[in-house]
Amino acid sequence: MKTTLSIRTISVTLAATAAAVGLLLIAGPTLAGSDVLFTGGGIIKDGRGPTAKKISFSVNLFANSDGISTGHLGFRFHNLDDSYGLDQRRFTASEFNSVFIGTQYFEPNSSNTPYTFVRIEAQGRLDGEDGWSVLVRFSDFGVPVNNKALPRGHADALRLMLFDPSGSEHAVYDTAFDYPREQSWRALLDGGNVTVDMKLALDP
Repeated sequence: MKTTLSIRTISVTLAATAAAVGLLLIAGPTLAGSDVLFTGGGIIKDGRGPTAKKISFSVNLFANSDGISTGHLGFRFHNLDDSYGLDQRRFTASEFNSVFIGTQYFEPNSSNTPYTFVRIEAQGRLDGEDGWSVLVRFSDFGVPVNNKALPRGHADALRLMLFDPSGSEHAVYDTAFDYPREQSWRALLDGGNVTVDMKLALDP
């Protein structure tokens, strides 16, 4: 499967054109010459104490000229309402259908507060069951933990939509309807951080 990856205003189908535009799309702490690395982990929660509703996550992925060649995306659901049937369940993915990375602004027509927006579509498993998928949107402001204590519009955030194996276009779960929302339906992280590292080096 070929992965379509977009960076800022550059859109490429990697297997066909990555070399032509001079992008070496590799990332990972052990890989030399990496150009795009997206990593992080954290938590969003609603409530306090051991019964708080929360979702923890981790992400580590990169792409090369053949598409997303390796990576990991995972979510763990804690204390969710029984109506979702997701409490204490875990979604994991290593197959990425598309990745978009671009620079945006929190306020329209503003020259202030740029952030990196990452949109990921991935196929994976829910507690080992195949056929599940996610659409995830991340915001990277390059800030540390305790994001909600930062000024509005300056915090890392995410939105997660989970789809079951039925093939329906309607998500069975969406954080936008379950958490206080900010930044165009994305929930601010209560802890953790996501980071996009771009090193647009030419392929030697």
